[in-house]
Amino acid sequence: MRGQRIERRATTALALVAVLSLVAAACGGEEEAPATTAAPATTAAPATTAAPATTEAAAMTLADICPDPLVIQLDWEPESEHGGIYQLVGPGYEINNDAKSVRGPLVAGGEDTGIDIEVRIGGFAVGFQPVQSLLYQDQDIFMGFVRATEAMSTYADVPVVSVMATFEKSAFAIYWDPETYPNVNEIADLKDEGAIILLGRPDVFQDWWVAEGIMDESQMDLTDAPKPAAFIGAGGEVAEAGFATAEPYIYEVEVPEWGKPVRTQLIHDTGFEEYFQALGVRAADATDRADCLREVVPIIQQAHVDFLNNPDPTNQLILELVDVYDTGWIYTEGVADFAVSTMLELGIMGNGDNDTLGDFDMDRVVGLLAIIDQVTEADVSGLAPEDLVTNEFIDFSIGL
Repeated sequence: MRGQRIERRATTALALVAVLSLVAAACGGEEEAPATTAAPATTAAPATTAAPATTEAAAMTLADICPDPLVIQLDWEPESEHGGIYQLVGPGYEINNDAKSVRGPLVAGGEDTGIDIEVRIGGFAVGFQPVQSLLYQDQDIFMGFVRATEAMSTYADVPVVSVMATFEKSAFAIYWDPETYPNVNEIADLKDEGAIILLGRPDVFQDWWVAEGIMDESQMDLTDAPKPAAFIGAGGEVAEAGFATAEPYIYEVEVPEWGKPVRTQLIHDTGFEEYFQALGVRAADATDRADCLREVVPIIQQAHVDFLNNPDPTNQLILELVDVYDTGWIYTEGVADFAVSTMLELGIMGNGDNDTLGDFDMDRVVGLLAIIDQVTEADVSGLAPEDLVTNEFIDFSIGL
């Protein structure tokens, strides 16, 4: 069951601590750590057809400007939430089942940019390590998905600068049974009901909820309860954390033991405005590879627009990867379609308060820094928003 592992999409602080010593060893010696050697490709597949781009970036060649291949490390298994990245994979791609990666021409609006792209999955394939640590362990990785709050907490050890917000809002949410709790319209109402929330793991937003009075600590169940068995077994008496883009559909449509709607609210809407799936690079590369970022970030922006406008071809690639990788990850076409419609409906992927997809709101970053300073032991006193995110490479004319 796909939902049983959803909590691991958000990297745990414990996993990060475990790998920091490895990163230090890789970066601190006289010799640079060798890059991971990819296993030979095992599967060749026909390409999907990308929707036409509306940006002039399609005519741009990235040869001699960007790494070839340009390697992007994702934070989880193949899913539609990553559709804007998989949209970049062009005709003639090859699937490497051993490395759990796909490589093909990097395309912009269906046009070859002159280099390849390699997309690697996260989760089990990388031992659930956070992407910011992987960036420093493997210099072949050019960019990858990071959580803003984790990047803040770990900046001193693995400094990362995020160059694009692929999510305007985090898809992380709480859902509950509206029949059991007819008077609960938002997460804060669960406090008055005394409802237990199955959270699965510690997270910064929980400490902030307690500090702000949104939730009582006694309501938070951090045991690794299996999904959906724990929710169903409680008969709707508990609420649960998951992704608004997945579990509501899975529970209603694909889990007959439940088979009815749940009510959902994004954690973002409680005031914890996380940049969950930010596309980050090593801090030095934000300067040293600025020429590449200046060209490729708008291409990635446009790829997200193209995916949202015509998701089916790329979703078919995503479903193919799930099948070939065969990691135990269950992902259906119904979930893929639901994810896209929900991302659009809730503004998870799309424009912010302006007409641009992918830019950062610096006031939000300031607010997140304040939360990290308030409820964690991380020293972020010397960090400015500009240390962590940049809009330098964003094309503000690109949006839905």
